[in-house]
Amino acid sequence: MNKYRDPKSGQYVHSPANRNKKLISELYRAFNHFNRVFANGELPHVVITLQNRGRRNAYGWFGQGFWVDRVTKDGVHEINLSAEYLARGKDGLLETLLHEMAHLLNASKDIRDCSSGQYHNKKFKIAAEQFGLKVVRSGTKGWAYTSLDSPAAEAISQLKLDGTLFKGLRRVEAPKRVERYKSLIVSPEAFDQLQDIRKFTGLSQKEAVEKAIDNFIGDIL
Repeated sequence: MNKYRDPKSGQYVHSPANRNKKLISELYRAFNHFNRVFANGELPHVVITLQNRGRRNAYGWFGQGFWVDRVTKDGVHEINLSAEYLARGKDGLLETLLHEMAHLLNASKDIRDCSSGQYHNKKFKIAAEQFGLKVVRSGTKGWAYTSLDSPAAEAISQLKLDGTLFKGLRRVEAPKRVERYKSLIVSPEAFDQLQDIRKFTGLSQKEAVEKAIDNFIGDIL
């Protein structure tokens, strides 16, 4: 029995594995098309990945030289689309691809367009607009907020993509990790005293700190 059936239409659909395979193939086709339309085919090839968003909490990212080709001895750039956001739909996913391609364009020209804190400067804005995007400045991220403008929307329509590939599959978000320990900031003198207490009592650092806190609370309550 084929369980891969759309409950709304009643039609059978490709398995998740085949849809994922087709999605990646379409992303590479879209990359090549956008490269021709917006960059005269001058962008270097990249590795396109679908990975966990991790701590970045972003729709995607560009990684300069994240891969190494041992055959050609070249560094290879990465464009990642966060797996938790794959169900945003065709336009949302391809807008992210275009956003990261703007970073790629600047990197290929040795232009720094983003700080380590993810502040996007005007050089990113210029590149993003070249890729048919609207760019808005906001908050501490600078010109980081992009959306499809008419040139990008037109380029997407030319691809004639299967929209069902871009909305049916996404990665389940991993549960947030509960922190088992918290760090404390103390002066060097207090730290030395803590080490003396440990030597005298044989307590671990965690036990010594917790005992000192318990004693302090007991004194003031």
